[in-house]
Amino acid sequence: MTTTMLDLTDPAFLTDPYPIYRQLQQTEPAYKMPVTRFATGMWLITRYADVTALFREAQFSNDMSRIIPADQLPGFSKTLIFRDPPDHTRLRSLVSQSFTAKRVRDLEPRIAAIVDDLIARARPRGTMDFIAEFAALLPSTVIAELLGVPTEDQAQFQVLADMIARGADHRATAEQQQDYRDAVSECATYFQGLIAERRRQPQDDFLTGLIEARDVQDRLSEDELLETCSLILLAGYETTVRLLGNGLFTLLRHPDQLALLRQQPALLPRAIEEMLRFESPVQQAVMRITTEPVEIAGRSIAAGEMLSAVIGAANRDPAQFADPDRFDITRDPNRHLAFGTGIHFCLGAPLARIEGRVAFARLFEQLPNLRLVHDEADWIPSTRLRGLQSLAIEF
Repeated sequence: MTTTMLDLTDPAFLTDPYPIYRQLQQTEPAYKMPVTRFATGMWLITRYADVTALFREAQFSNDMSRIIPADQLPGFSKTLIFRDPPDHTRLRSLVSQSFTAKRVRDLEPRIAAIVDDLIARARPRGTMDFIAEFAALLPSTVIAELLGVPTEDQAQFQVLADMIARGADHRATAEQQQDYRDAVSECATYFQGLIAERRRQPQDDFLTGLIEARDVQDRLSEDELLETCSLILLAGYETTVRLLGNGLFTLLRHPDQLALLRQQPALLPRAIEEMLRFESPVQQAVMRITTEPVEIAGRSIAAGEMLSAVIGAANRDPAQFADPDRFDITRDPNRHLAFGTGIHFCLGAPLARIEGRVAFARLFEQLPNLRLVHDEADWIPSTRLRGLQSLAIEF
């Protein structure tokens, strides 16, 4: 019997979802809720152990075509995030070549140069909107350069990424869902042109490598090539924007932890992990589909049902984390699920972490008086993502 009424449109939930998450964990850790855009509804899975199983066990599929007609599939349905083995294995092996530890380390000097330039632009004014003038620009520049997208086209993809993020949300309006489809189509059209250019003039970049995998090795289809390019550009932007914005906001609201980090800079890697746990950029992962009847948290769930792994709840589960609502940059161990786990663990995690490490280290070194203009959070209206629309800081 349902004891918790969850309203995804409630401003209080969007501002602070964690009390509701805790209530669900305690009373209905597998909670069935109606969602207009999915006739079968959706199960919210909130306990850490259950979310981990959802990520790792084979009876949960990422292939939306199991229950959604081909003409209604979401954008990126041919990418690795919506595929199961063996297609997932094939696509992941191709994409992972650009996110090896060495390649990510080699990007560090360029990341540092971008960070220094963004700080230099803002320094004379003594203030900035950290989201628009820093957090959005760093990852969009890095991932676009990795793919070989020209500098003048990068701003366009920030707009498209925001349209896709809003349209993918469970509470998206019909207009936002149409914006989502338009943005996905625009991304595909753009990359058709860029791919054609690379075929004429190959370069030493990730995009050329994917084209070779398509044209020479026959390891992916043309649709997979187009959607993979779009996914990498957009996914590499969205999560890192939220990590940077949420992380800085949280640190500045916990002056004791910021003081500790200034005293012990070696704690920065742990601090980043705690930022990811405490305010997870992705609150709800890509939905899974049951391939057979299962039981989760005492609830019987039929085959063909849709389940959402609520990462934001799992990362505050008291069964896994001591005093989970406390922000503690010394927390160890910290086995959070911000990047997922299992075969779909986020390929871009090493890049996001190094961007965060370089950005925060240089921000606090070059702007020692960094502080919030006000203490109010301007959260984006999303249940899937958690992030700030703006963040006024001064220094």
